[in-house]
Amino acid sequence: MALLQRGKTKDVYSHGDYTLELKFTDRVTKNDKGEVDPGGNNVSDSLLDGQGFACLSMTSTIFKYLADNGVPTHMVSSDLDNMSMIVRKAVTFKPGLEWVCRWRGTGSFIRRYKTVPGAKDGMVFDTPVFEITIKDDEGGDPLIVHDSIVALGMMDADTLKELVALNAKAMGLIHDLFKQKGLDLWDIKIEWGKDAETGKLMLIDEVSANGCRAYDMSGKNKVAGSALSDCFRA
Repeated sequence: MALLQRGKTKDVYSHGDYTLELKFTDRVTKNDKGEVDPGGNNVSDSLLDGQGFACLSMTSTIFKYLADNGVPTHMVSSDLDNMSMIVRKAVTFKPGLEWVCRWRGTGSFIRRYKTVPGAKDGMVFDTPVFEITIKDDEGGDPLIVHDSIVALGMMDADTLKELVALNAKAMGLIHDLFKQKGLDLWDIKIEWGKDAETGKLMLIDEVSANGCRAYDMSGKNKVAGSALSDCFRA
């Protein structure tokens, strides 16, 4: 199999006409301070033992749960022993979109709205807050509104409407699964694409500790990294 792309934390290999093999690695990202940070834009020089296994284990568990409940994903199969996942090839919405859901306000949300009265870390929302951001490390992953997505030709209005509904369903299921594991999910980001063969929408990339914040049900103790991934061990 030929290496097609070396990502920050995963490597992409050729596999079939409409499938790829993702190899999860122990590489981790770091922030501008040099600290290990799942949301960082730079790859650390050091490896974190067990990181790849933890991400794959959590991702495959969540993907299976979503598929069993009517949300399509790109996962075909996973192999924990080889830290690999066979996935359907996807066409992404250029230059790339990330779909964020927040049940509590924290991180960039509070920094963005710090001048708004009532905005405080850990605030609970009456209903989930959905955001879409452009994948742009240098630009700080800016927010984009629905009308701009259509106006810029990233997708048509009908596709966007379908994806908004599918994303809301997926986010609700993910939140419910975290709750079943005794976890209070504060926020999470996921990515969508279209099946390269059929054109159908599907959840792609990974859903792991790298892209979410979760606490115990008291909301006081953060659960992250391998401790979070262990909650989803098959």
